[in-house]
Amino acid sequence: MTPDAEIVIVGAGLSGLALANHLKSEGRDVLLLEARNRIGGRILSNCGYDLGPAWIWPHNRRMLALIDKLGLTSFPQHSAGRLAFEDAQGNVRRDLDFAMMGGALRVEGGLAQVTNALAQQLGDTLRLDHTVTQIFEKDDRVTLTGGDFSLSAERAVLALPPRLAAQMGVDVPDVPTWMAGHAKLVAVYETPFWRDAGLNGDAMSHRGPLSEIHDASPADGSNGALFGFAVPGGARQSDFVAVARQQLERLFGDQAADPLEVLVKDWSIDAATATSADLAPVRSHPSYRALPPTQRILFAGTETAPLEGGFLEGALEAAEAAFRNLSRAIA
Repeated sequence: MTPDAEIVIVGAGLSGLALANHLKSEGRDVLLLEARNRIGGRILSNCGYDLGPAWIWPHNRRMLALIDKLGLTSFPQHSAGRLAFEDAQGNVRRDLDFAMMGGALRVEGGLAQVTNALAQQLGDTLRLDHTVTQIFEKDDRVTLTGGDFSLSAERAVLALPPRLAAQMGVDVPDVPTWMAGHAKLVAVYETPFWRDAGLNGDAMSHRGPLSEIHDASPADGSNGALFGFAVPGGARQSDFVAVARQQLERLFGDQAADPLEVLVKDWSIDAATATSADLAPVRSHPSYRALPPTQRILFAGTETAPLEGGFLEGALEAAEAAFRNLSRAIA
């Protein structure tokens, strides 16, 4: 029986999309499967506001080259002004001349501009709503099955967190999924009013429910926005949004109490990102490494990148490594 594809990639996040484009440009027969009804993985933008990763750094050569290739525009993270700090009792000071993310870059329109542009080049190579539940190797092929489909390929690439690969029956080490236990809140305002008060939008809090806050305003200043990472488990509380709004008011003043819109994404309850092991976020950045392939299965999620693991740059690093390994294997 002829395989359905030469190569099947599982996971249409940044790594899977980049790898699929590499392979397609080489004339390879590729299918890209995604469990969600959208592409992007942990990259998620709502009306231009990033609910997943947001930053690119000047040393991220792969990301910067990709943005340039796709004709997208980056802009500096706002950093002018003072940081606000809140202690465990809710006492606030606003006299700290420090910017936590000074030097970082963002993409105009949100990072989904990157993944959307990559997906547009794939056509019917990409299949959404395809949740792979089991993968097994036999003889000269890999079989991937889901609720209502079964596909075979000469090789498979798992461009997703290793913990999700383990749920598919693949023998992999237990590797923490970066940021899977976190939740993010974005509060949108008419203007970035805190800048007029000499604040840069950064805040740190020992009270919560947001532990770290940053300016998320668009490049053109058409609106203002603040985003915050919730303390572990905070977003699962029924009054999370109300209490977060109270905190923003404490930190940034009366105008922060009444946002035009509040967006929330709790990654810890996203089954296409997190497992039960991810409910407790990691406290420091893990030392990620490449995972050795099996006979016909390779790994390409950002958690398999030795240098930039967990980050956007790591997703592209892992895609590059998988492309090299595939090229050698099927030369």
